[in-house]
Amino acid sequence: MNNGEAENAIKAILMLRAEIAQREASMSASFTQQIQALQQQVGQFRQDVAGIVRGAGAQIATEAKDAVSPVAREYDRAVSATSARLQGASKTVCMWFATAASILLLVLLVCWAVLGYYRRELASVKEELVRYEEAIPVLQAYYASDVVICGDRVCANVDPKGQRTGDKRQYLQVKSRPQQ
Repeated sequence: MNNGEAENAIKAILMLRAEIAQREASMSASFTQQIQALQQQVGQFRQDVAGIVRGAGAQIATEAKDAVSPVAREYDRAVSATSARLQGASKTVCMWFATAASILLLVLLVCWAVLGYYRRELASVKEELVRYEEAIPVLQAYYASDVVICGDRVCANVDPKGQRTGDKRQYLQVKSRPQQ
């Protein structure tokens, strides 16, 4: 190979090298532009995703509130109704207790009155029993003596030999009743 041809080959290699360097620079600039564009798109994507997430969070909160609101209102109505029923039941229970206490008081009052009545009756019967017990010796003496009722008086079969009694010794002892 001669010098001219070698020079041409070197020039061609140099041109080729310059062309490759130029293409490499062009590709590097293109890659840099594409990377910057991708970075901008990634930043925009992040902002879009953040906006979507914020919007979705607000929308989810709104939808959840809308979904839970009827249940909460129904729960509130149920609690109010139950509270009203319990207050009514409380009044009823208080009324029953008041009625039971009144009845108990009335029963105690009646028992006290009945007890007082029976105490008076027992006192009366006790007095009568004492009178009867005091009359027993008189009745025993009557049945042991030979006496009978004569109208509104007592007639006696007097024992002339019997013992005399009284402050003036005016009474005579009666004969014993004959055994039958």
